[in-house]
Amino acid sequence: MGDPATIAARIRRWENGPQGPVTLELYPTLVCNLSCSFCDTTLRHQKPTDELSDLRLIEIVEEAAALGATRLFVLGGGEPLVRRQATPAVMRRAKELGMEGILTTNGTIFPPGFVDQLLHTGWDEVHVSVDGPTAAIHDRLRGQAGAFDKTVKHLCRLNVAKQRAGLEHPRLALHFVLTNQNHRTLSDMVRLAHALGCFRVDFDALIAYQPEQQALQLSDDERAEVPALAREALQLAESLGIATTLANFLDPRKLQRGTTAPEAPTVTGDPFKDAPCLKAWHYLVVQADGRTSPCCVLAGEGSSVSDTPVQEVWERSAFLERVREGMLAGDPLPRCRECSPNILAHERVIASHL
Repeated sequence: MGDPATIAARIRRWENGPQGPVTLELYPTLVCNLSCSFCDTTLRHQKPTDELSDLRLIEIVEEAAALGATRLFVLGGGEPLVRRQATPAVMRRAKELGMEGILTTNGTIFPPGFVDQLLHTGWDEVHVSVDGPTAAIHDRLRGQAGAFDKTVKHLCRLNVAKQRAGLEHPRLALHFVLTNQNHRTLSDMVRLAHALGCFRVDFDALIAYQPEQQALQLSDDERAEVPALAREALQLAESLGIATTLANFLDPRKLQRGTTAPEAPTVTGDPFKDAPCLKAWHYLVVQADGRTSPCCVLAGEGSSVSDTPVQEVWERSAFLERVREGMLAGDPLPRCRECSPNILAHERVIASHL
């Protein structure tokens, strides 16, 4: 998630004028080869429209780096590796610019030469979405038979290549969305992560917009079960040396996103420290069509960088300014209720370094 102290120092310098983002989060596409029932990107079944060109994607990375961005996070409302040429090219350019690189993927598509590129360019992390420790659970949630086997095969292939090359990178992590189909598998997910050579598992709560997502929500009885299951899995993860976000699952109130607006933990009189979220000062998300936002929850609501320089949008976008002003006033946008506790926890750590 980036070094909190470094991010805090960049934010503090805003008192002297606009500073560039620390992290660029780039969505090469909204197209996906899977059909996940819990996916919160409702455009996933439509054909791509107005996607940025390969060249413009690379230019955006270059412009962000020139503003001081040190991290590129490649993911998307779809599967980034659906763009088999553009996404590897963007990743390669980011490493040429000295940026830290993180990729989130469903793990089913590894283009020819992709594993070698990850190793030889020094790519930092690959986060893979896995929503069950077995094919039966994962494939049902992902909407495609065979998805689990493809993902595990690619992770094993990457891990073996790392070992043969004597490399520690890229580090591997799993991402898991809690539903009523998998809530009893937390410890098994930790075991799977250990077997696959992963250093972390990010466990996240479900956000439900559509009926198919709402059908996956935990019942009251299931929600009551989760803290004990999370505690058991957390103990196992600690014994295996695997980092997790399971601490958020110890509180049943955090198992349903969309109900509580983010709040500053304390009131200090310092506008930045008292802001419920600081992302609008250090994080820029660029959607597949160029539209921008300071986070994934608000993705696509701001101005476009499709034909406007990144600096102009970052410093003068009316939407970004509205988000910043609202945060300084302790009044986040209504959609901020949908934010993940994992993200808000990191923002609070950043605030502690201000």
